[in-house]
Amino acid sequence: MANYRRMMEKWKDWRLDEEIENETSVPFEVIGKNSIMVKGRKLSAKLVFSGNDLKDIVEGKKKKGKVVLASLKIKWLN
Repeated sequence: MANYRRMMEKWKDWRLDEEIENETSVPFEVIGKNSIMVKGRKLSAKLVFSGNDLKDIVEGKKKKGKVVLASLKIKWLN
């Protein structure tokens, strides 16, 4: 039973570990008036901003805003 517990603890630690993927020079496009889509070779992300937050930040009216939806897809390349 002790081996099982040790194995489950290792699996839990492995499952909860964070992994960082970096990609440079990734193109993006603005979709509509409140979304940004970033598409790279390994990573793609979509950020949907609240109301006019994206427009206000780009125009310099605000320095902070709210993202109401953030989606990230990682393609594992071997």
